[in-house]
Formats: sequence, C-alpha cells, structure tokens
Amino acid sequence: MIVALSLLALVQQPAQGFDHLKHKALFPSCISCHAGAAQQAASLWPDPISCAACHDGTIQKVVAWRPPENARRTNLKFDHAEHASEAAQKSPRKSPACAGCHTQAGEQRMAVREPVVERCLACHGIQAVHLAAPDSACATCHVPLVRAVSLTRSDIARFPAPPSHAAPDFLTRHGHGAASRQTMGTSCATCHAREFCYQCHGGSAPPHAISWLGSDQRATAIAARAAPASHGGNFSDHHAAEAAASTTRCTSCHVRADCLECHRPNAAAAGGGYHPDGFLARHPASAYAREASCSDCHDARSFCTSCHERSGLVATNVLRSGYHDARSFFISGHGQAARQSLESCVSCHAERDCLTCHSAVGGRRFNPHGPGFDAARMRRKAFPTCTVCHGANVPGG
Repeated sequence: MIVALSLLALVQQPAQGFDHLKHKALFPSCISCHAGAAQQAASLWPDPISCAACHDGTIQKVVAWRPPENARRTNLKFDHAEHASEAAQKSPRKSPACAGCHTQAGEQRMAVREPVVERCLACHGIQAVHLAAPDSACATCHVPLVRAVSLTRSDIARFPAPPSHAAPDFLTRHGHGAASRQTMGTSCATCHAREFCYQCHGGSAPPHAISWLGSDQRATAIAARAAPASHGGNFSDHHAAEAAASTTRCTSCHVRADCLECHRPNAAAAGGGYHPDGFLARHPASAYAREASCSDCHDARSFCTSCHERSGLVATNVLRSGYHDARSFFISGHGQAARQSLESCVSCHAERDCLTCHSAVGGRRFNPHGPGFDAARMRRKAFPTCTVCHGANVPGG
C-alpha cells in the first residue's frame, strides 16, 4: 500500500505487505484505492470490500486484510493532500505523481516501496544523504519531539545520531554549544527536549538556549549520561583535588546533592576524606570566609557545640567569650563581626541572646544601630521587625 513518508520518521516500519507490481494491470490510478492521497477528508487506505470483488474465494482466494486502525507513529509534518496541493501551486506543470516518492528512479510505475528519502530531499533542495543533511534542515520535514506525541520511548531510543554529532569537539561549547544557539528551536528540537539537556546541564544555571526547547520526559530515552573519560576507576580517590582546582567543571553536571551522597552520612564520625589534613586548626577562618557551606553536612548548632563543649570553648553565659577566644572581652566589639557575618552568629546564637542586651523592652537597652540609622524609614519599611525590641513604642513615628 501507498504509505506516508515514514522512513523520515526515523522509526523502523514494517515491510510492504502488498505486491503492487503484481496488480499493476488492475489499478491504472493510485487514487482509485488511496483517495486520501489527494482528498483531505478521504481515507488513505482502500475499503476491504473492494478487495473482495476479486478475492471472493472463486476468482481468487479470500484475503482477510483490514486497514490499520491507528496512524503510524511518526514525527513527520507530512500530509498527502496538503503536500500535493502545495507542490501543484508551486509548479503546476510538474505536480508530483505518487511514483515521484514511492519508486526509485527508472523503475516501473507500480514498483511501489516505502518513500525514497533521497528523492524527497532532492525535491526540497537538500543535496545530501538524509542524516548528513545540515542540522538546520531537520525542521523541513520533522515536527519537534514534543509534538510527535505518537512516538514511544522505544521509538525515540532508536533515533540515529547524525554524523555532525560524531565530531571530536561536538560536546564542547564550540560544538553543540555553538550550534544550539543558532538552531536549537528547529534542528535540536527534532530529537531533543529540555530533560535531555538537563542530564548534563542541571548542575548550574542552564544555558539560555535550552529554554527554547519544549519539555518532554521521553527525551531521556535517547541516551543515558555517560561518565567523562577523566572519571576512571580510581577517580573517587583524586577527585577532591580536581574539584578544588575547578569547581565550575563539576557543576556543569553535578549538583550539591551528588557530593553529599558520600560526604554527608554520619559527618561527625566520618573523619577525613573531604577536608584536608589539619583542617580542624583552620576551620574557623574557613567557616567565617564561607569557603564552603558547613550546614550542608553539619548541623550548625549541635555539631559545632558538641565539639566546642569538649574543648571548653563554650561560654558559660552570654557575656563570656567562649568560642571567641581571640581576645578576652570579645563582646565589646562583636557588633562589627555581626554586621560582617551574621550567618556565623546564628549558628550558635538565638535571637533571645541578642535581646538580652539590645532589647528596649526587658533588656539592657544597648542601641545596636550605627551612626546615621534612619529609624523613621525602617519603621515604614519593616514595622514588625522593630517591635521585636521596642514593643509598641517604636521610635520614628
């Protein structure tokens, strides 16, 4: 039977089940059976009753053929009637006959086969073998993957990779990165959706070009993310040095949770492995400088306190230095440290510790606001915050 241009669907299709050439004397016109190839509302398939005119059990044996109930799974933007009409408008004297797509050049009229892709490409001005055609040409025949709703994950997994994808630099920003910025919405979208890109680009802010793709979970069926060549069998033994040297290389594929799968469990008893030797002696400076987020692996209150208590670095009351042992009376200058890194303070201190001295209601009424503080502006901007220390008597009204 004459079928849609299904080879371009990149999905394996069944072989021809009907010998057109054997019946060539019976069918002078293709549309006598395949009216849908020329008429939009008609069926592309013949009525089985017409077959019974010959296959009645007397003239010819009975056949039990029935037309397909479902359309073929495809990602083609092809319609026989529309295609024929548009071609006729462009070139009335050369309106394409069925043989133009369904036979090889030089073959007999009824030597029907699946659509001959090379002839389709030539008609559309694409002078190349199908998969070797320019990536920008994909949208000529194909709809984006997200619109090819009939394709299954198995169909998509069998998509062949174009030769352009085998280039040594294809996975670099100069390869698919540069190409995607030019044709992401047309060529790349034919086979890919955002979820495919996120397999590698999910660790950091994804490139803007990915937003031009639609969203479709089936896209991940094409290929699983493979480990780079650098991630050999002993990579876990030396990856720390590589990560420290270039964090951005890691974040192009990994998110923080990937690291914590190994580095977080029982962090207090895990010992070495993540931090370098001697880190304990310099960890205050590292924590204060935000070299890493301690709370990703450690409970900032219980974990820190448990060690500081054993070391005698916990203050017996809020006015003692405790952990702040660089000078004997740290509290007299703690305001600057709080303004520079309040996050460090809250890892040990709760709001009530601050209110002990700074609250105007039940506290020692030490003013925490520096010179030039605009009380009226703050009152207008965040009145509830002011009431924590001042109660209902907020100045600046």
